[in-house]
Amino acid sequence: MMSTKKYSPERLMLIRRLRKARRYYKQLPLFAYSLMVDEHAGYTYAEFLEDLRPRKPSKKKQGKSRLNRYGRYERMQKLLMLYDRTQELSQAIQAKKLRERLTQPYRVQVRVGTTFLEYSLSPLIPIERIEKLVEQLANVQSEKQADTIVEEFANGIR
Repeated sequence: MMSTKKYSPERLMLIRRLRKARRYYKQLPLFAYSLMVDEHAGYTYAEFLEDLRPRKPSKKKQGKSRLNRYGRYERMQKLLMLYDRTQELSQAIQAKKLRERLTQPYRVQVRVGTTFLEYSLSPLIPIERIEKLVEQLANVQSEKQADTIVEEFANGIR
């Protein structure tokens, strides 16, 4: 059994007046007040404004993710969309790994002869550019050549 709240006749009249004021204001904003004065004796402009006042606070908008500025973010989103379509678990695992490293700097390792060089690059660089850099560094012959390629990349030349 559902209990309904009983309003007094005065309260019901105020609710109806409020709804009517809002409806008139929505339909005929210039004439709404004069129509309400004609229907309700002693109706003031202050009461009209009070009837139009929003009763509930506005809903808080959810902020946008600040993660989209990171280079791995777009790839992670693509992998998640692919996983949604194909339900292939390997794509979800790849996306999870990208999410774990999303804000960490890229670590690019280059093998020159028997030595390994490691470069740290900003996490804001798109992952596609990093992959192209790795391709360029795959066939370097000297440390100096690798350093110049990475320096040019960091300066935005490549």
